[in-house]
Amino acid sequence: MERTKLKEDFKTGLFHDEEGRSFVRCEFDPRDPVWIDVSKDVWSAQYAGSLHTIDWRDADISRALLPDLQTLIKGRLQKSSPHYLRKVGHALITFFRAAREADVDLEEGFGKLDAPSFLKVWDVITPDSRSIVRSIYSECADKHIAGADYSLAREIKTWKARSEVVSLREVVHWHPEKGALTAAEWELIRGFLEEWNLDEHPNTIATKVFGRIMTETLKRPSQIWSMPKNAFWVVPSPDGSSPAQYFLRVPKAKRQTGEPPGTWQITESLGKAIQEYSQIPEIRALQDRVNRLAVLPGYRGTPRWIQHGEVDAQTGQQSLKNLVKQRGIVSPRTGEVINLTPYRIRHTGGTAMALQGIPREQIQEVLEHDSPFTADAYIQAVGSDLMPALEKATDRGVGEVFSILTDAFFFKGTITQDIGNKAITIPAINIHEPAANETQAPAVVGGCGKDGACSKHPFWACYNGCPHFLAWKEADHRKSLEYVESELSRWGEAEGGKERSKLYKDFDRTAASIREVEQQIEEANGDAKE
Repeated sequence: MERTKLKEDFKTGLFHDEEGRSFVRCEFDPRDPVWIDVSKDVWSAQYAGSLHTIDWRDADISRALLPDLQTLIKGRLQKSSPHYLRKVGHALITFFRAAREADVDLEEGFGKLDAPSFLKVWDVITPDSRSIVRSIYSECADKHIAGADYSLAREIKTWKARSEVVSLREVVHWHPEKGALTAAEWELIRGFLEEWNLDEHPNTIATKVFGRIMTETLKRPSQIWSMPKNAFWVVPSPDGSSPAQYFLRVPKAKRQTGEPPGTWQITESLGKAIQEYSQIPEIRALQDRVNRLAVLPGYRGTPRWIQHGEVDAQTGQQSLKNLVKQRGIVSPRTGEVINLTPYRIRHTGGTAMALQGIPREQIQEVLEHDSPFTADAYIQAVGSDLMPALEKATDRGVGEVFSILTDAFFFKGTITQDIGNKAITIPAINIHEPAANETQAPAVVGGCGKDGACSKHPFWACYNGCPHFLAWKEADHRKSLEYVESELSRWGEAEGGKERSKLYKDFDRTAASIREVEQQIEEANGDAKE
């Protein structure tokens, strides 16, 4: 869409062309605005290699509500990703369908909606739809439109959209089809991708280049497909005595979209492969046509993705999966063809970093997650993978596997002399019984600094990441460790020694935290003596 052909309506904020069509200027990425056509019943936009739409006819919204909701969504689209078209469309369709089935009257707007009727709908729609509908209703209430009630908006803000949030479950449990690849699988995949033969079909070569960029940068597929043609550059050695250096400028994604691209150094092998790949006529023609470095030639004529300006994530993923399937690369773990996807590559890289003891903040930086807590899944996956080895390492004991990760993950409480009134004790020891040795420290290990009731399990949750835990400096935390080890032995016998057991992982994490408490107390005592 050429900006010069559009006229802005300063009252509505929309832009209009000579044919009478209306557009929202989406500045999700301010450097590359997207024009969203909002002229008719179907709103649409080309973005990230796909056509994104919302068909208002499918939502079957009453005439009393439709104008207000459309005005609200137009405002949101100015800053939201065009993906929001599909998300908000699905949320509204499911919400109004559920309302009709529950006999909730929305014909005249939200005016007759109360908490009980809202809950009827809330209980049957998806968590994602709940979040979107709640934010729309709240914004309507703030703007005094659509009959939305401010007091009801405040109430629904307290409702949980998700009954259970599980971060990267497939990673934590080493799912054989969706989780990280094992070392043996990873070596097979990397070896296959690095087999370089320019006589292969351009689609095969392009798919391998895409896979190799994924393995070296660990970026999202949408970031790789959106790299402009000039994103690759070479820095030669000043005097020619050392090899040249190769770099990629990778655009940001998600909430970081619009920030300057990140610069990532790649290996000489991949750099030279990209140079050779870019000289293939079919590939060079596509690069020139869409101004993208990573492209995917079709097997028969012009590829379908070309109409959207770049390869979409789904097409790229399918090409990678198909190539591995065609070559019959079988997993030593499952005996089946490896299910290779871009996100399994990212999961594998994240888990490998955690295995090396890299702090979660650095894992977050490489993977470009918005939150550092997402990296916790990779750290947990390392624990579940190493538990069988821990069971065999009889002289190490629990708490050692995670020792290199404790600073970034486990004990989050405070070492203190004053534990307050809410004592935390070792579960197996009765503090009301006199100690066999008067000099022996009591079984109290700390206190709870949280106001009000705590819903977490005492002792275990206290050590393992609770910021309200007041670890008593004078306590014998070694007894806590002995208790954890005895419980591990008892439960291990009952469970039958299942490999990669979550039980062993959780016990080891708690023990690692106890060791960290001991270390901090020892360091504090050392500083006091000095």
